[in-house]
Amino acid sequence: MTTIFIATTACKGCGACLRTCPERALRPAETVDGGPPLLTLEDRCTGCGECMEICPADAFDEVIVG
Repeated sequence: MTTIFIATTACKGCGACLRTCPERALRPAETVDGGPPLLTLEDRCTGCGECMEICPADAFDEVIVG
């Protein structure tokens, strides 16, 4: 099992996580139906938590996959 971090609708789109992710596992996304403005590339996310630590909006959920 792997832990990944998924942006929630609390995301304000500031980009702090994009700049800090060592794996470049986050991408801007077009928001649909009020969804978060970020997409997590699950195959790149290592679960390090850097995004969660730097996020000023506390907009990441920890999700276990696999």
